[in-house]
Amino acid sequence: MLQKSYSEGVGAGFPLTQNIRYQLAKTRVDDLFIKWLTLPQTQKLVHQLIKDVREGKQNNLITQPNAFFTNKMTMSGMSQSALLSSPNKKSQGPSTPPRADSFHEIKQRIPEDLSQSLTQSQIIQKKLRVEEVQNYDLVPQFYFPTQEINLQLQQEQNKIINEIFGKAEHIDANHFEQITTNLCGLCKYLTRILMTAVEGTSNKISKTAFMKYWNQQLAQKEPKQRCFHILKKAKNEFIQFDDFKPFMKILLEQHPGLEFLQATPEFQERYADTVIHRIFFHLCRKDNNKITWRDFKSSNLFDILDILGKEDDINKIRQYFSYEHFYVIYCKFWELDGDHDFHISKEDFSRYSSHGLSRKVVDRIFDQVPRRFRSQIDQKMSYEDFIYFILCEEDKTTIQSIEYWFKIIDLDDNGIITGFEMDYFYEELKQRMDYLNHEPILFHDFVCQMVDLLHPDNDILFKLSHFKQNLTVCGVFFNFLTNLNKLIAYENRDPFQVRNDIVDHPDFTDWDRFAFQEYVRLAMEEENQEQGEVFEGDNIWDNEDSKQ
Repeated sequence: MLQKSYSEGVGAGFPLTQNIRYQLAKTRVDDLFIKWLTLPQTQKLVHQLIKDVREGKQNNLITQPNAFFTNKMTMSGMSQSALLSSPNKKSQGPSTPPRADSFHEIKQRIPEDLSQSLTQSQIIQKKLRVEEVQNYDLVPQFYFPTQEINLQLQQEQNKIINEIFGKAEHIDANHFEQITTNLCGLCKYLTRILMTAVEGTSNKISKTAFMKYWNQQLAQKEPKQRCFHILKKAKNEFIQFDDFKPFMKILLEQHPGLEFLQATPEFQERYADTVIHRIFFHLCRKDNNKITWRDFKSSNLFDILDILGKEDDINKIRQYFSYEHFYVIYCKFWELDGDHDFHISKEDFSRYSSHGLSRKVVDRIFDQVPRRFRSQIDQKMSYEDFIYFILCEEDKTTIQSIEYWFKIIDLDDNGIITGFEMDYFYEELKQRMDYLNHEPILFHDFVCQMVDLLHPDNDILFKLSHFKQNLTVCGVFFNFLTNLNKLIAYENRDPFQVRNDIVDHPDFTDWDRFAFQEYVRLAMEEENQEQGEVFEGDNIWDNEDSKQ
């Protein structure tokens, strides 16, 4: 019976080994035992036993537990045999399974006796419910289906709470920060958010309110689960864009590396939006403004937040929070936004990377093939859309970037990039190279190289899975078809310089290298511009002196 029932649930037709059969049976017995413990009559029995032990009374169940269960089993066997045997025969224990020719006969004898036993059972249950009102101490919950309690850890947690609160019933945010970091294991910048979740205010918090929230919401969670629980709204099972804004506001107010932004509230808002968009770019795989627990758990955001609470130099935290990275993204957008209405037209966008992108690629992007624009203005790219694009364009080793560019090249949207589609995009770049008198790269040579690197199953039919299995060559493939400047740069690259860049910054991603180089370039341009203004001012004063 056991083998049949479980084989039907797991997959009919697959035999179970002896070990698996034993494990399934053990799991079933454990489940039945737990269900038996949660029955009202069982809890009543436990209450009575505890009372007898406290009063020093003798109880057969305590002194002779085996006899209790033996009697129960004997009674159970007698009741079964009474139901399944004839009235004239004596009971001799449980009967064997009935034969097919006697099943109908047995079925007719069961209902009357069974109905009587059910009626008696219902009467007993009603009596037990009434007697539960008596003033017995409630037995605390001792079984947790999701996670077992570590009693030693629980004692340590209670010790931390008592040490921080002391004899005071209320503490302020400065003292509560120790609760956030030492007890909850969270970033210190989540302190006020946690206080608001507990008490509805971030000024002071009571020990009673926190203990209630802790025991109900956080005690049985790991630190990463606590972080997710605090960031999201209580009614949701996911994190949305606006859920990060309170955290970013606190970060801008308290982080030492962002103090200089307090004089420019506009840039504070832009920095916060950029950070949140970068987080959603990497975590929100479905691009639906919802970061689920699965997304959050598989990401490194919790570890980055932990580093954020300990590192004062914001630019050392390259993932998500670097101000230099924000500066590069914002300046790149500002250079393209000619009228500074914070929206980019197709003509503005075509100037990106010194007109490096082909016209066909620009058309596909503004047709919203790889991703629908979040802009409210038709045929305009918003700042959010630009952030998504530049992260995909400058680092083609991420899954998001691969999917983005694969959709652009896949003209018929059938999940396969063919030689015809590759030639369609390469044709424009070849014409531009001829116009610049640059020696063209043979398309056949490139295709052969990509076949050797990606190993397609059939001829030159490239699937998305081929790129996801070879992330390092994706940039070469897509740059060859979409960006003239990067194509020429790759052909003229210095292998020694590439190796030195990797040796100097082995932990840098393609995006980190791009942002670093662009930030240096932008900083030098700004410095030269400032020096030019100074020199111009000096010349003005010199001219005035000469006139005198």
